[in-house]
Amino acid sequence: MRNYYSGITLFKLTGALLVVTAHALLIPLMQEVPEQQYQFALLALRIIVPCFYVVSGFLVYQGWTHAAVPGAYVRKYVTRIGIIYAFFCFLFMIRFTFPALQTGGLGLSNLFLQTKILVYAVFLNGPFLQLWFIPPLLFGVLISYWLWARNRLLIGMIAAGVGYAICQWTSGSLRAFPHDFPWGPFSLLEGYKDDLISLFTRYFGFGLTFVLLGAVLARKEQPFLRLKPRSLWMPAIVLTLFETGLLLSFADWNEKYKLAFSLIPNTILLFYGILRVPLKEVQKYHRAINLFSIIAFVCHIPLMELNLFALDWDRASMSGLEGLIYLLLTLAECLAITWIWIRLPAKKKSVVL
Repeated sequence: MRNYYSGITLFKLTGALLVVTAHALLIPLMQEVPEQQYQFALLALRIIVPCFYVVSGFLVYQGWTHAAVPGAYVRKYVTRIGIIYAFFCFLFMIRFTFPALQTGGLGLSNLFLQTKILVYAVFLNGPFLQLWFIPPLLFGVLISYWLWARNRLLIGMIAAGVGYAICQWTSGSLRAFPHDFPWGPFSLLEGYKDDLISLFTRYFGFGLTFVLLGAVLARKEQPFLRLKPRSLWMPAIVLTLFETGLLLSFADWNEKYKLAFSLIPNTILLFYGILRVPLKEVQKYHRAINLFSIIAFVCHIPLMELNLFALDWDRASMSGLEGLIYLLLTLAECLAITWIWIRLPAKKKSVVL
């Protein structure tokens, strides 16, 4: 039986609340800050998404190693998440694809365009803003399991490290250096350069690197927990200060900066702290907290869009008070959905799932 860590439950809750708050308030406010250069100071602290991946890798590794049939466990894990993701992809088609086909016709050019938009939505951008997270997660889980089943986790970590370093060159701390790619026979893909960079960053820089890291930490769980905190926070602080100082001095901020080398030690440090949280009382409320966290993360963007429509508000011209109401209303709706789901009879929930 695998260990229960109350810190993971609390992290899921805190992370979901931070993501909702960021999308409702913080990201729009940060874009209005006149001195964007100081966004570099926050780059190394964007560890919520990487830590979500690490937590997922950690838990799924423990799940398949304790399962009677590891492969069946992984298939069930991927299928469940895939079904939820497919539902939101279908909503995307209802909102965008079907109306575009109705107005633009079924000509070859429009079919090609809508297929391209749908492929981007499914595999790159997500059918809703926050759901870009899902395909890289499933990719990371499948590759991590494949490596584990062949006893190749170490080789996988080396390959992921190389991929992460390449991502620093295209969308991380090394962007300040020249990074023109000699396209040669692949010149037809040059027009998709930014999309390919985003794809590589999300699947290899985030998904594979951090899910695999979580799986490795699960494999070395006890030695990891025996580490002294100083051995983790000292290198994290030193690398963060050094890297941030160089970026502030020699690079110009733009939205293409997504990664930093210091994300890895900072994420490991946060995850270490999560595992050391001693509040075992949280286990009593684990199911409710976990359900609310999932609903808040998955549903907040659709709910925010519905709220804007119902209130007839414009996101661009929203005041600070309206933004706060917007946030609290979305969280209240997530709580209401959680309460309703908990109150559903078990048979009805199984039908819905």
